[in-house]
Amino acid sequence: MSVPLATDCTVVKLDVANSSSSGRRRQAHLDQALTSALDQALESLDHHSVYASVRRFRRTDGDSALLAFEAGIPKAWVAADIVLHELDLALADVNKPFNDEHRLRLRISLDAGATVIDPPNVTGEAVVAAARLIDAAPFRQAVADAPEEDFGLVVSDRFHTDVVLSGERGLDRIAFRPVEVDVKGFQQVAWIHVPKREHTG
Repeated sequence: MSVPLATDCTVVKLDVANSSSSGRRRQAHLDQALTSALDQALESLDHHSVYASVRRFRRTDGDSALLAFEAGIPKAWVAADIVLHELDLALADVNKPFNDEHRLRLRISLDAGATVIDPPNVTGEAVVAAARLIDAAPFRQAVADAPEEDFGLVVSDRFHTDVVLSGERGLDRIAFRPVEVDVKGFQQVAWIHVPKREHTG
């Protein structure tokens, strides 16, 4: 059996924040809300004439998910259009009927690099980096410190340099702040952004 070759991919890791509190019914609700939000956010790809046919990977494991997009979908488009726009709208929609206890809040990490997509698995340095970034203590704290917001985003230093600072899709206008990450031997600078939603009432 041949082993799939690595291709350049953008990797997105998503974890539900504070998913283990308040029992199994709440956990089941949040798991379903995550699936619904991803379904809605990714519809933009299915209807996009250029990107609809580009290979992508999606795996959901209860309160977490992993996405990988091959290079035919620009990294800046994944960050700005899928994560910061479509997913933001999807979270607002799935959360609208529910109170704060059942509101879906996410920690999201982004990196890019050589990745092997071999369903049901996906491997590579960017996959490992995304997993380490999402568990970084400063990022967890930043999301915990903004309970009114639906999600926080952390990107690797190379993603910030290569993609955010390029200014494509307006990313250079977004305020990321640097933090030190030290998780399971993974040590590097990462960049955090917790979007502020307009709250009414």
